[in-house]
Amino acid sequence: MPDNSTPRKVVFAWDMHYSCDFRCPYCFYTTTGWDELLKKNQYKTAEQWNEVWHRIYVKYGSCQIRITAGEPFTYPRFVDIVETLSKEHDLQITTNCSMPKVMKDFVQRANPRRVELDCTFHPLELTFDKFTDSVLLLRNAGFTANVCFLAYPLQMPQMLEYKRRFKERGIHMNMAIYWGPFGGKTYPHAFTAEEKKAIKEAIGYEVGPETVGLEPLSVKGKLCGAGQRYAVIHCDGKVFRCGQLGRDEECIGDILDPHFELFKEGQPCTADYCRSKEFQSAWEAEDKETLLQKGEIRK
Repeated sequence: MPDNSTPRKVVFAWDMHYSCDFRCPYCFYTTTGWDELLKKNQYKTAEQWNEVWHRIYVKYGSCQIRITAGEPFTYPRFVDIVETLSKEHDLQITTNCSMPKVMKDFVQRANPRRVELDCTFHPLELTFDKFTDSVLLLRNAGFTANVCFLAYPLQMPQMLEYKRRFKERGIHMNMAIYWGPFGGKTYPHAFTAEEKKAIKEAIGYEVGPETVGLEPLSVKGKLCGAGQRYAVIHCDGKVFRCGQLGRDEECIGDILDPHFELFKEGQPCTADYCRSKEFQSAWEAEDKETLLQKGEIRK
């Protein structure tokens, strides 16, 4: 079976469940309301999820499943699910690294060749040392464990300092851009020129995946592979083209439906701005020369 470096045909972002032990002020789910979101959760066993994802494997081959949403390590029998699903798929897990006991079981049973982790640092909820200890536990066990820090207005003054401290412990800090309201403004379009410069300095380069959406450039109507080679799965099984298009009327199917299928080809984007980089990933999904001829992308 392919390892994590093998190109994948399909990527699924799976909001596994809407439950988390943190209450970060910048979290979309905090502002939406956790109590209401909890009603959507569908808890299934490792065996049941294996049946679902094996069906996807038969249809699309080995996919990358990006497990995210609340805190995945709080999902019942999470390590059992990881151990089962990673036999056929590659997994990327977003975690706040707050569950050291579960993580110790995880490093003993999960396969570092099939599972990688995106460790998000939330300094308002967890200390630097506790977070870093968990990251190093994963790394020392052979896992790819990247660190991500959110460019949230209240946290931006500490960006470069945290990047320095991570570097001292041999860890590279990636960046994520905040989308949402703060101080009566809407981000990321409200970032000042100075703040954008600081973000790019922390990232280490001018243009890349992290800066997608930093400038208010519309993508509406442009061809996108979301829904064809990429999809978002909510915790109740409903599937959507991307994180932007998550209303019930935009649902394209249900992952629990034995007859579920993705689109056969790319579709025009219906969102105003791309905040999740699916539009950019479509450049790889479609024939680039064709898109260049149509004017959908630029060299």
